[in-house]
Amino acid sequence: MASSARTVEEIFKDYTARRTAILRALTLDVDHFYGLCDPRENLCLYGHPNESWEVSLPAEEVPAELPEPALGINFARDGMNRKDWLSLVAVHSDSWLISLAFYLAARLNRNERYY
Repeated sequence: MASSARTVEEIFKDYTARRTAILRALTLDVDHFYGLCDPRENLCLYGHPNESWEVSLPAEEVPAELPEPALGINFARDGMNRKDWLSLVAVHSDSWLISLAFYLAARLNRNERYY
């Protein structure tokens, strides 16, 4: 899940690609996504910089290399209306995308913040 974004433009491209992946998971691939969210596991929805997405366990390294998405998105799945659950996942995913962009931007030095 590593990102090599080193400029403002690269961070924006990374953000946009990950957002596209998450939107695809929550819209076009929603039935497949819903099926992958087994309530027995502690899963996360990852959007990748290549516009692909995956539902998987969180990274085992502690601390993680990058901020992690919301953990356990699947636990509330069966106890909520499907539309409400998807909205909840979308909110958590938006928060993760913003935290990831801020994390990458904070690593830029003064000169790298301007393009």
